[in-house]
Amino acid sequence: MKIGCHAVLFTDRIANDTETVLSGLKSTGCQGIEVGSRFFGVDRSRELKQQLEIHELELSGLHAVCLLTDLLDRPEEVWVNIQKAVNFLRIMPNRNIILTGVKSMPGETGAGKEADSRLSDPELGKKMACKLNELARRAKEQGVQIHYHNHDWEFENDGLLYRSFLAHAPEMKLALDTGWALSAGWQPVSMIKDHPSRYSYVHIRDFKRPEMEKCSTHEEKQNSYADLGTGDVNLKELMETLKASMPDDGWAVIEYEKGEVSFERYTNAVSYLKQLCCPAV
Repeated sequence: MKIGCHAVLFTDRIANDTETVLSGLKSTGCQGIEVGSRFFGVDRSRELKQQLEIHELELSGLHAVCLLTDLLDRPEEVWVNIQKAVNFLRIMPNRNIILTGVKSMPGETGAGKEADSRLSDPELGKKMACKLNELARRAKEQGVQIHYHNHDWEFENDGLLYRSFLAHAPEMKLALDTGWALSAGWQPVSMIKDHPSRYSYVHIRDFKRPEMEKCSTHEEKQNSYADLGTGDVNLKELMETLKASMPDDGWAVIEYEKGEVSFERYTNAVSYLKQLCCPAV
């Protein structure tokens, strides 16, 4: 298992000042980085690969986004975007798409905006899962693995969507965001132990339980995550579970979205996770 850092904290700096961001992330001690296609784009893979090689880093995964209901309404348009990510990854050693499904695309969310009712329909949930399975199969034929990245809302309705993905999308792996799952009342350690073959890529978060319990919205939760090792999540148990079940080329990726934009936060987090994985004798 390798330790990576998600570059989302640096937003479009990863595209506009790539060398500085990669140099800073290399200094953290991580082995690789995850990059979002919304910030870096999907047209500069050779440039990124060259920069990664200079800094002795790997691309752990390329993060992409799709509107989940587009799997019902416009599945081929979703595939067109997936194919662009596949093409981007062809020259990379790690060919992982980290796919986030969303209720609405950025800019469409507003106060009082209701979620599409189809997202809580069991039959349509199964249909979306089957579409994801087809996309994962098509990507896999080109040597790329899709991992579905969850937030908290896939666990609504007793985990209707997440259970559908587990049951009906066997070609797709699951990029378990442990913080979002735990904030929704699910137990990442148990999930990994119950389905070890589905998890080879995870996002690691931490939070203080009293603060998280006060949150009533997705946005409030997003702002409540803490730096690794400063919250109440049992990261020792999580990392021990991952170390036992993850393949050598699996990834545990630290994700900070909010708060101070600094490399020091990632340096501390990487050091903390390494200590949990390989404590000093």
